[in-house]
Amino acid sequence: MNLLLRLTRSGLTVSAFSLFFMLDSAALQAQFQRTPLTSNGEPAAAEAQETPSPSDAETAVKKVAEKFKQAFDAGNAEKVAGFWAPEGEYIDGSGKRLAGRAEIQKMYTEYFKNNKDAKIQISVDAVREIGDQLAIEEGRTVVTGPEAPPAYSRYTATHMKQDGQWKMVSVNESVASPSASQINLKDLEWLIGSWTTEDQGVTLKTIYRWMPGKKFIERTFVTKTGKKTQQIGVQIIGIDPLSGDIMSWTFNADGSHAIGIWMPVDGGWAIESRGVMANGMLTSANNIVTKIDDHGCRWQSVNRFVNGTELPDALEVVSRRN
Repeated sequence: MNLLLRLTRSGLTVSAFSLFFMLDSAALQAQFQRTPLTSNGEPAAAEAQETPSPSDAETAVKKVAEKFKQAFDAGNAEKVAGFWAPEGEYIDGSGKRLAGRAEIQKMYTEYFKNNKDAKIQISVDAVREIGDQLAIEEGRTVVTGPEAPPAYSRYTATHMKQDGQWKMVSVNESVASPSASQINLKDLEWLIGSWTTEDQGVTLKTIYRWMPGKKFIERTFVTKTGKKTQQIGVQIIGIDPLSGDIMSWTFNADGSHAIGIWMPVDGGWAIESRGVMANGMLTSANNIVTKIDDHGCRWQSVNRFVNGTELPDALEVVSRRN
């Protein structure tokens, strides 16, 4: 791990820990499983009520969604297109209509060629049955890739049972953006506490705590080298009332600062960060934070630029809960 290597490109001499704060905007997990809130912003109490069992059609359609994700994440255009009926149609977010499985497969072949390692997260919101042979699915997707910001969409898929198998005969997709109704600051609650990363004799301690009212989370960064301890930054994370996005505002002891927009991705969060160094140079990066388990999380920073000069992707950093 080269966390403490100094970067000297473009005349810069900046520790990786410093870049961590300038380019980072922090962590999280999502998966579209939100905790409902009351009007006071508190978690709604769980109500004891009987949950109806899903129908066979709903179970089958959700299974199709799981297999679709597996095929998409593997970049297998033939398998992805195989979830459509031969005569099925796909209308993408721009309104472009593709008719027939062959045309859909051709589109996905080109897409996977240009979007290596693209991953999709699918959230099935509802499945309605119409008779025994027809089901309508509504849901949301987030597509992420190493070289592009997350793409959000909503979709309506019409499934028809053909020869005992459910096939999509029509998928209509529309572009969406994360909103306050989709994003809940409570989804970051698992970060509350103290986390430690160690490298080459330097310990980085990150502490997350709720601020009064639980509308914001404060994150502080402290380094320890030998007996010397130094707080080097603070970050405030909250929901922007205007945009509905989770945002972070980072202020470092050296005078640099950054703003980040958090977007849920599969198993974590992608943070699009923009900032300014103490010397006036502009910084940008896409940071990805993934929850490993209740005791660990993984952080990586990609697409990093300082004043338009690209920096190497940061090596993966693993933090452990204290």
